[in-house]
Amino acid sequence: MKIKTYFLPFLFITHTYCALIPNNRVIINSDSTQDFNLVEGITYKIVHLKSGLNLDSNSNNIHVSSSFNPYQYWSLRKANENEYNIVCAVSSMNLDGNGQETYASKPGDNSVSNPYQRWAIKKVNNDTYNIVHVNSESRNLDSNGQEVYISSYENNSENNIYQHWSFEPSNYKLNAVVMDFEYPPDLKQKLDRYKTRTNLLSGSLVINNPTNGTIEQTVDKTEKKSSSYTLKIRKSESFKVTKNIGVSFDIGRTIFGILGLHTGFQGGIKNEFNSTHEEEYKKSVKELVSYRIRQKVEAPPLTSIMVNSSVDKINIDIPFKAKIRVTGKADRLDEYGRIVPMTDVDANALRYYLQKEYYDAKVVAEEGNSLIITTNGNFKIDGYGFNALVEAIPIKNYPSNPPSPPNLPNPTDPSNPSNPDPNVPNSPNSPAYPNPPNYSDHNPFSEASVMFYFAIYLMMVFSIFALLTLFVYKLWTHFANRRDRVYLG
Repeated sequence: MKIKTYFLPFLFITHTYCALIPNNRVIINSDSTQDFNLVEGITYKIVHLKSGLNLDSNSNNIHVSSSFNPYQYWSLRKANENEYNIVCAVSSMNLDGNGQETYASKPGDNSVSNPYQRWAIKKVNNDTYNIVHVNSESRNLDSNGQEVYISSYENNSENNIYQHWSFEPSNYKLNAVVMDFEYPPDLKQKLDRYKTRTNLLSGSLVINNPTNGTIEQTVDKTEKKSSSYTLKIRKSESFKVTKNIGVSFDIGRTIFGILGLHTGFQGGIKNEFNSTHEEEYKKSVKELVSYRIRQKVEAPPLTSIMVNSSVDKINIDIPFKAKIRVTGKADRLDEYGRIVPMTDVDANALRYYLQKEYYDAKVVAEEGNSLIITTNGNFKIDGYGFNALVEAIPIKNYPSNPPSPPNLPNPTDPSNPSNPDPNVPNSPNSPAYPNPPNYSDHNPFSEASVMFYFAIYLMMVFSIFALLTLFVYKLWTHFANRRDRVYLG
């Protein structure tokens, strides 16, 4: 038993609902086991096809009417085998008949077991039916466009258009969610072909250091990028959006992890399709993702550093398979003939509603009170990766001694004479003499140079020794000759 409580100002109301009537299919032909054209426990408008008017119980007698009122809603409840009560949704009273007239039963007579309140539903074709009064020798419910009665023997016929009725479902809402996406198994292995490296910074960022010391600077910026996600499903693989069906999708976070995407959709993307005329369902969702770039950068002396930040840009169109899970809510009948508004319906009712939405319900599977339909489509992603790379790139070296322009005399400026003042040392007007050449490639203390100088030294010593020897020899010869002349004399 279900209890619903409503609180209104100065009023306390409690509605108690018993078990709901199961949404079993209505047996319209004994040989039909898969016909879900009608089900028990949901509400219908019963339409007289000849006049186009609705079966109405808003009076002492049953009639057909065009004006809307809640007494035009009916529900079917099984009484015995293929016999049913036709229950007014407002009054909870059964459609009753005495073999000629029809009327709403009285509370004291209203009963599932009352044979005068039992009806059989016979299918004529498609959505056209005879409503047969079981206790009147199976004669049909008839109408002249105003009154409703049980047909006479001579007029009773399956083909009599005044005895043709249709059941139009009312007060229901289906929800179809595209979910459980399956992507190509090799998607992650082939991901690099869909990646490009793109600049993250919106402008250039350069740190200049014209000094002889190292400087340190912290870069702290926030950049934003726009990502878009577009889901497409062909309508031939699904069903169309109507006032009674809402189609949405639930893309889990798994795909974002596979692609390494930076996104704010922590639980995935949930949204609704709203197209009603294109050949495919198509929905685009956009978001702004933020990157905080915080990096300490050191610039060496006399160097400029360009700071660059980049991130992966991912552009990919992914085919997928998915499931459409269909659930529904509707006004339902409980065991006491009372209507429980907009509550969950069983799978049989879902099949019936899908047929009314022009979808072939035979291709679906059941999971509890849900129907599962397979579908496929494409998921296009134009987004950005999660991790940003920050690089510090040297782009310029400052010269250690920047050249100065020559100091030329200015003949029109008396404070800048053409000739230097010899009495003023280091005068700025003194002529600049060129520095001696600097042969930076010659090292006078290299090993080869030392050997060269040592050889020259030895030659000089040897030459001096030779000259000294020659001098001594000549001097000795001279004195020897003088001595010989003295002896001879």
